[in-house]
Amino acid sequence: MPKLYNLARMTSATTGTGTLTLGVAVSGYLSFATAGVQNGDIVFYGIKDGANSEVGWGTYTSAGTTLGRNVVKSTNSNAPISCSGAEEVYITALASDGGDLLPGFDHPMRGFDLPVNLQLNASVASNILTVAVKGNNGADPSNANPVLIPFRDPTIANGGPVWRAVTGALSINTNAVGATLGSANGVPFRFWVVAFDNAGTVVLALWQSVTGGATPTAIAPLNEAAPANTTGISATATAAGTFYTPNGTALTGKSFRILGYLDYASGLATAGTYASAPTTAQLFCPSVKLPGEEVQRVQFLTTTATNVTTSSFTATSCTANITPSAAPNLVDFSFAAPANTGATGAGWVAQMFRGATGVGPNVGARASDASIASAVSFASCPPWLDAPGTTSTTTYTVKARTNGTSSTSVGSFDGGVNMFMILREIMV
Repeated sequence: MPKLYNLARMTSATTGTGTLTLGVAVSGYLSFATAGVQNGDIVFYGIKDGANSEVGWGTYTSAGTTLGRNVVKSTNSNAPISCSGAEEVYITALASDGGDLLPGFDHPMRGFDLPVNLQLNASVASNILTVAVKGNNGADPSNANPVLIPFRDPTIANGGPVWRAVTGALSINTNAVGATLGSANGVPFRFWVVAFDNAGTVVLALWQSVTGGATPTAIAPLNEAAPANTTGISATATAAGTFYTPNGTALTGKSFRILGYLDYASGLATAGTYASAPTTAQLFCPSVKLPGEEVQRVQFLTTTATNVTTSSFTATSCTANITPSAAPNLVDFSFAAPANTGATGAGWVAQMFRGATGVGPNVGARASDASIASAVSFASCPPWLDAPGTTSTTTYTVKARTNGTSSTSVGSFDGGVNMFMILREIMV
């Protein structure tokens, strides 16, 4: 996008319609270089030459002090004007550059867009995490540096956006040691940062999706289409799936907007004690998945059977790798396995293992009739959540054991029914 610089206005002795060679700064103004324009910058420019004018965009080259010309509007039917050699060249804003904001902060000419001029900063002090909204320049919002945030209309039947302008310092902190938001000791986690529209006043909130920590049991949804309630954050802020606004502030039925998220890739030694800053700060954008959405998938099928002969878990040929893209994300796994039991009343159990660690439930089967010496059986594990807590390649293997009665051939029979697993990385 072309850049804007202040007070840049120079003379030019160029004639004709080609590239401009810039001269000196007009009295009372700055040269392009003094105004801060860098070699290779693309800028919006204007030319004033007597009764003729032109605006457009061009690339500034410091060697030779030249400026290319790509006309957007001119007094010559929008074609380049023919310069006389006595023109002035300046940097200016065009109607297409931020012009959609000109009608005002509260009704910019945009739909349900992303926030405008937004930056998120995270810091820690005295074991408290603070998240602050800043402008793109890193400074607090102000009338001259507003952050604009669109919310859904609080009336569900209405489909228009409601824009709010943040024009002063805005932040939230975890208030007190112990505010875990459902995170667990030593387990990677993610905090989502959202903004609520409290009748025109923007209020920040923190939110965490996973219940269960290292043994996850649920992922809460994050749905901007539905107004939500909030709870004031304090040392007792320990629930996943709860919006926590600043201490002492509780909202009911308010629209919210996702601003971004913060990751702690290694977790915290003591959850709720923020001894270090987040490892990742990410603004929300269309490519960012929401909690519960699939990030990637791996599936594996094997036609090789494994003879399991003991009551100790034995690795089968059903094994696959997945490399999570973010440490807080979970892996959703499922598998199914056929088997031939080899003796009357024989039974067997299968379980998923992450490396050497059993994860998820034991699932098993046995011959349906104790009088049957050999029978086909089938065991399956429905989708189940695991927290590998890493971005390293992680191996999942289905293992099986018998009930000690006899050997069991796990993995295939009759050449037509096979063993498989599915691994899915899930955003949290």
